Amino acid sequence: MGEDVFLRNVELLGAVRGFGPPQLTALKEKAVQVWDAPSHWREHHILSLGRIALAFNERELGQLGLSAIDTVASLSQQTEWTPGQAKSILRGFLEDSGSRIQDLKSFHLVGLGATLCAMNATEISLIRVSEFRAVVARIGTLVCSTDVLAEFKKKAEAVFGNPAEWSSSVLQELGTIAAGLTKEELRMLDKDLMPYFQPSAIRCLPDEIFKELSAEQIAALGPENAAAVTPAQRRQLGVWQLQSLQRALDGDKPRAWQDAALSARPPRTPLARAPPGVSASGGLWLGCSLPVLMLQLLR
Repeated sequence: MGEDVFLRNVELLGAVRGFGPPQLTALKEKAVQVWDAPSHWREHHILSLGRIALAFNERELGQLGLSAIDTVASLSQQTEWTPGQAKSILRGFLEDSGSRIQDLKSFHLVGLGATLCAMNATEISLIRVSEFRAVVARIGTLVCSTDVLAEFKKKAEAVFGNPAEWSSSVLQELGTIAAGLTKEELRMLDKDLMPYFQPSAIRCLPDEIFKELSAEQIAALGPENAAAVTPAQRRQLGVWQLQSLQRALDGDKPRAWQDAALSARPPRTPLARAPPGVSASGGLWLGCSLPVLMLQLLR
């Protein structure tokens, strides 16, 4: 490819989703040939790269001038960075701009985008609560590691309080951050809140955490969230949980099948005569036989 062809089409080439590592590496090498070493590049060079930037290693990313948040935002639009690459971009911005984590404004957090997933627990704790609150919904679109989501969840507690008190609107706003809940916190959530998880949050829940949901909570997920359950999560579920998941996929309301089980109970035959001192209330029948009927109905 000639230099003129590359220069005229670099943005188009950087937008091709089908290019894999070999093609992106070849395009990166062409960019270095045309524009010289990355340390000499200007902002407009970086902005035009698109997915070509994914071919840069951590050292090369560290050579880029990343003092402007707009430049970083163009890089953070890519979601395929390795943790090491994302860390290089984050570090490059902080060093080149002279910023500290605690100095970051909400627009910085938005611009950093996917590179926020490279933050460690200490760095996340330094984010100002007011700035985090302003962009929590944007951060909730990121697909970070479980450890990072757990730290963002802690930050969310500083805004919204104890997870046991979160409302449906909070769960919707948090997005993937809700996947940072512990198994104990997840079990405490009312089943009526389950439809308000974002599907992306369901997918991000670790398998060993997802399996802690009760059958009742799973049945309340709703079709969209039930469809987001991954094969790995599904493999962790027991029989009753799998039946509940199918009901959620089918759009059944949890109360409907529970009420059906109760209405299907045959009428109790009155006892002709109870022995002296023995109650004829039939309470023991209800306690022992109802689970059997439920199991038959749920098969």
